[in-house]
Amino acid sequence: MPDLLPDGSRGAAAYADDYLTRLTALLAAIDRDQVAGLVDVLYGAWERGARLVMCGNGGSGSSSSHLVCDFQKNIWLEGGKPFEVVALTDSPALILAWGNDTDFSNVFAGQARTWLRGGDILLVISGSGNSPNVLSVVDVAREVGATTIGFSGYEGGKLASMVDHAVVARYPNMQLVEDVHMILGHVLFSALRDRILGKLVPGGPETATGASGA
Repeated sequence: MPDLLPDGSRGAAAYADDYLTRLTALLAAIDRDQVAGLVDVLYGAWERGARLVMCGNGGSGSSSSHLVCDFQKNIWLEGGKPFEVVALTDSPALILAWGNDTDFSNVFAGQARTWLRGGDILLVISGSGNSPNVLSVVDVAREVGATTIGFSGYEGGKLASMVDHAVVARYPNMQLVEDVHMILGHVLFSALRDRILGKLVPGGPETATGASGA
């Protein structure tokens, strides 16, 4: 499916307005109860000393690396208790070694066999929801008993049906999908931080279920 681009026939200002209008609509469609459930999942992991492992490809990989700064550094500095958070995108040497010595589809799964334990959380980000290396790491998480969260776009791809908690930015444009994923990551971090600090009362379902129509 080709990307659905904003209208460029009326100049840059109108293009920007069209882009931001579409992004606003996608954000408005996010299931707020599902977000509350994901905050509960993350809070439970932090409280019991479980680990959060993240990964993705390309821009989604950069989002994974970015979110480590929030979930690891800021939770420790502001919450006073470490949250073990790692992005499988952050060692080029390991990624190249796994890709060269086995197959590119193993670059995350190989690392995950070291980092993931039962009760941990795996958060994977994939615009298409069909990246083989992302699907492979979900298989590893399921094998070890980790909880899986998947952010995807377009129609959700295979990822949406594989994870425990799927959030789908259901729109055929990669940049808009990636925007939604990054903002959602910041919402989850901010809510988790404030929950830890006692500024956010628990709310929403105990656990998130299903795929959002975001």
